Amino acid sequence: MPMTMNSAVLTQYGRIEYRSGPVPTPEGEELLVRVLATGVCGSDLATYRGAHPYKTAPVVLGHELCGVVERAAGGFAVGDLVCAAAYAHCESCDRCAQGLTNLCRNKRNLCHGGWEGSFAEYVTLRPNMTFALPAGLDPELGALVEPLSIGLHAIRLAGPAEERTMRVIGSGTIGLACLIAARRLGFGRITCTDVGPEKGARALALGADEYLSAPGAGTTETDVVVVASSHPGAVDEAVGAVRAGGSVIVVSFFDGSVPLAANAVVGREVTVIGSSLSTAEDFHTVISWLAADEIDPRPMVTHRFALADTAAAMALMAEGRTTTGKIILTPRGDA
Repeated sequence: MPMTMNSAVLTQYGRIEYRSGPVPTPEGEELLVRVLATGVCGSDLATYRGAHPYKTAPVVLGHELCGVVERAAGGFAVGDLVCAAAYAHCESCDRCAQGLTNLCRNKRNLCHGGWEGSFAEYVTLRPNMTFALPAGLDPELGALVEPLSIGLHAIRLAGPAEERTMRVIGSGTIGLACLIAARRLGFGRITCTDVGPEKGARALALGADEYLSAPGAGTTETDVVVVASSHPGAVDEAVGAVRAGGSVIVVSFFDGSVPLAANAVVGREVTVIGSSLSTAEDFHTVISWLAADEIDPRPMVTHRFALADTAAAMALMAEGRTTTGKIILTPRGDA
């Protein structure tokens, strides 16, 4: 086991430095995991810009990861291929007792409170946030399990599929994860919306029946509308697109308050549901889909960088080009 490792440190907002430092020391029942691949998330970008509600610089970002266990604990063995949630739940609050671990009152989050993230060669994890992957699974797929689980959690809140129609507002990573889950669970016609033909190409490659390139495009009402975009009018747009008695699932976070056509919600009996993170059940389902080769989310990935080039990766994501989808980092640049 090496004593030092490389990591990409957000030293100040808008600045990433590639540094060498000590390998983190696991405490108690924590695992030590050697990172093979890690995805760049929208929350990483928010922290990079200084806009995240609680994550601050300096910090090592990253929580969408796949790696190999190097220090065993909690039923995991050295050599196990694993992925992880972005948080560890406390296991003792009332929410955890109800199985609502995503709503844990005392959860700890990666990249916060001194717990460094996966933009590094090694990361420490708690067993209750860690999930075994099939041996030999492409590490890039393993790194996509966490965002895919968030999409699945959101779609499950919509209730039974029964060939109901759906619109997904926003065709970034989480919007595409919602699309994949909705397609797999049996929803009927699925329309994705966003701006730019490149996002449409990714949505269609992942199973969308239709892509509309403009906010508020289209007039057909659908049974379920998923909000996976944080543009200020997204929720109002969703309320206007859902049928009377339908459901709006909000999975995106917003920088500030957003307008809501409350009279339309009331008058048309629209149900608005928030979706937060995911649970172990969501992880296990996504992993089973990947193990059975029932989904292939790789069309959402557009760029791959070595860990040493994280600064360039974050700068690219910050530009907000429609040609940029999911970015994957690999510590040794060999994925």
